[in-house]
Amino acid sequence: MTDDSTAPGTSHHQPRLIPLWVAGVGVFVAVIALLVVLVIAKSVFSQSSTSAQKAEKEVVDQTGIATSTDNADHPPQRDIRIGTCESDGQAGVRAAGTITNWTDAPSDYRVIVSFRNDADGTEFAATSLTLDDVTAHRTSNWSTSVPSRPDVVFTCRIVSIDRWDAGTRPSN
Repeated sequence: MTDDSTAPGTSHHQPRLIPLWVAGVGVFVAVIALLVVLVIAKSVFSQSSTSAQKAEKEVVDQTGIATSTDNADHPPQRDIRIGTCESDGQAGVRAAGTITNWTDAPSDYRVIVSFRNDADGTEFAATSLTLDDVTAHRTSNWSTSVPSRPDVVFTCRIVSIDRWDAGTRPSN
């Protein structure tokens, strides 16, 4: 006896089509997976950005020195030191110190030094100085002064420092 369960002219091997709902579920799963990857990537990148901003804020809080330089690994506030704050021997005052370029490339710096009445902290003078082409991983001396001072005990304070790759310092 023969099996007549198939009609004449039909094949025993009919191609099976994936039902549309299965394909739809596959596309849905792929879209969800892509969204999860995007959310994780955004979280990782925003956390690193937030971490860098937090680190930069901590340096400003610790040093009291502002900067517009964006470098959490080597903040320019860590590069500068005041060594002396004294009368210039005439009617003015002088601040001097060192700057160490901790980056891997020569850098230019702009520093603002404030001269203040020690008793109440009021500023009686400020000056800006630039240091060009400070060699990487080297220390340089700096000095700045103002021509007059009140007859008070005073202090010198660095209020701002910015650093750029040598030769790329923006104009004032």
